[in-house]
Order: sequence, then structure tokens, then C-alpha cells
Amino acid sequence: ERLKKKIQRHYDMSAEQFLKVWGEHIHHGYLKSPTDTNEQAQLNQVILLAESSGVSAGSKVLDIGCGIGGTARYLARERGCKVTAITNSRHQVEIARKLTVAEASMRSPSQPPPSASGSTDFVLLSSSTSSAGTDAGAVRVLDVDVDQMREHLEGALGETFDCIWMSEVIFHLHARQLCFDSAFALLDPGGCFVIADIFRTAHDPAPSSKRTQKELASIRRNHLCPQLGTVEEYTQMAREAGFRPRHEPIDITNNVAKTCPHDLSFRDTSLPIGSVLYLITQGRDAIGYMRGMRSMKQAYAHGTAIYAVLCFEK
Repeated sequence: ERLKKKIQRHYDMSAEQFLKVWGEHIHHGYLKSPTDTNEQAQLNQVILLAESSGVSAGSKVLDIGCGIGGTARYLARERGCKVTAITNSRHQVEIARKLTVAEASMRSPSQPPPSASGSTDFVLLSSSTSSAGTDAGAVRVLDVDVDQMREHLEGALGETFDCIWMSEVIFHLHARQLCFDSAFALLDPGGCFVIADIFRTAHDPAPSSKRTQKELASIRRNHLCPQLGTVEEYTQMAREAGFRPRHEPIDITNNVAKTCPHDLSFRDTSLPIGSVLYLITQGRDAIGYMRGMRSMKQAYAHGTAIYAVLCFEK
């Protein structure tokens, strides 16, 4: 519970700065080309998960740990999905709803503007290429904790989904088996659970390695996670919940590592000005977060950790 409250506080405090530093997609990017911008790299990651999971027009998607809703809006706008986006950060919920309503109003100025605050209704997001209402996706953003998502979504709302989506969220959780069990219950037969995250390598260097232990401890402490699991551990939890792998894990460590910061020193001119402002405005917690990012980069370089996409099918 203490960890959960720290996570809520972290994302409540950092929501607006993350929008400035990361943009609408609060996750690492997947650099496919040296010319890719950070924004394009983040979209590349979303597209990779969308292709991995096979979402299409009309797919009902649950985006767990949705941040400020950038991915949910993309899936609705570009793929025609009906997306339920959840987070336990109330400030993220507020921002996500406002951004979703603003986009809907911009794309359909003739329609009555939907309510921005307090609404749990779906907001239609038609693409620029679709005619009125045709293949229109929709987004709703809910304040729901992942540990209670089954009770709230299946029990209270009677909802099930074609795809459940988690990008850089599950490593925060203590109750990971509960997450897999809940995801299985919330999916329709044939539905998939797609995960993008950082994982500890199964072939860790010797336990006595101070460097390895320091890197892992820094990630745990500064990124508010109990410990990093391995791909094998997650696969076993998925099997115990009733899933089977849809495809082999996709290791994109080398592509993702390039989006991590190089140094925390203010003398480092490669540190983006947005990151510097984030450090200044958010204080010690933000400095710890950036240290954790540096530790991630080191862990990728030393083979202590990998970044991968997993996809499991019900």
C-alpha cells in the first residue's frame, strides 16, 4: 500500500511535466531509424504493440495505466478501437479527459462538445479520413486501480475486451499474478494481453556482482517497483492464469535504450531542456526518477535487463 501511494503521488505530481517532456505517450520510444524523432519513436512502439495484438476497427481495448491517454486516443483515432483507459492517478485522469474532449471537439466542431470533467462516458474520436461516424473510435478514461479492475469493469459494468494493453506498468505491481488472472477474466475468448516493459535477464551475472545489484536496486528504488521479473517468470504467470503465448517475445532493447537519457549532470548538453525543467520543478523525486532512467540504460548495456514486447492469448 505504501508503494501504491508513492506511485499515485509520483504520477499526480508529474502528470503535467511528463506531458511537456514525454508528450502524450508516456513511455519509451522504439527507434527504427536514425532519423526518427522521439515522438515518432513513441508512435513506433504503439504501432508495434497494435500489430502484435492485432487490434482493428471495433476492437474493445482496455489500456491499463493509460497515463494521459495518448495511446488510447491513437487507437481510437487511427485504428477505430473502443478504448477504456484506466489509471489510479486522479490528475492523469483529469488531463486525459480534457485532452480527449479537446481532440473530439477539434475533429467534430459541429457536434455538441462532450463534458470534460467527471464524465465516464465514451467520447467519439473519428479520424480525419472517416466520414461522419464511420469507423469512429471512442475513448473513456476511468479512475480505477489495477487491483480492483476486475471487480469494477466485469462486476459493476459488465465489460469484457478483445485486447488488454499494458505499456511500462506491470513492473510497478506487487500483485502480478492477480493482474494476469484479472486480465484473463476480462478478455473474450481469443482476446490477447499485450505487455511492453523492462525485464531482468534470466542469465544474470553472479549475485555477488556489485554493479548488477546496484543497477537493479536503483531501478527498484527510483522507479517504484518491488523487483524486476524475467520474461520466463511472466510467461509462467500467464500460463497459470490460462493464457498461451501468441508469439515469441520481441526483444527491442537496442532500439529502446537509445531513448534513455545519457547523464544527469546539468553540464551534459545532451540532456533535453524539458528534462532539466522537470528536475527543477519536481525536486528530489524527479532526480531519483532520472537516476533510475540512467540505471536502466546501464542495465541494457550490461545485459542486466532487456526491454521486450510479450503477447498472450486467451
